[in-house]
Amino acid sequence: MTAGEQARVFLAMALCGAVLGAVYDAALLARHALGLGRAAQGVLNILFGAVGAFLVTEASLLLRISPFRFFILAGVAFGILVYAAAIGANVRKIYRKIQKSVKKVKK
Repeated sequence: MTAGEQARVFLAMALCGAVLGAVYDAALLARHALGLGRAAQGVLNILFGAVGAFLVTEASLLLRISPFRFFILAGVAFGILVYAAAIGANVRKIYRKIQKSVKKVKK
């Protein structure tokens, strides 16, 4: 596999990681909106891990490479980190502001 192919797969997996980060934030917001407890968060985390592993494996097989290469996992981790630092931080900040205002209204 050439370096160009590895870079292409790395970027594809980074995009996959960013999507997984967005899905995780959406699940977190849905859990809070529905008023589910910590047990539900544990179930969602386990489900997220299984779905994430499945999607990454399917994406790598779609690209016709072994899903157990290091740069695939590094690409997914990079995508999650970029999402969390850029978009995810703003999503969580907005959510905290909304949560604080809801607590003030409930008092």
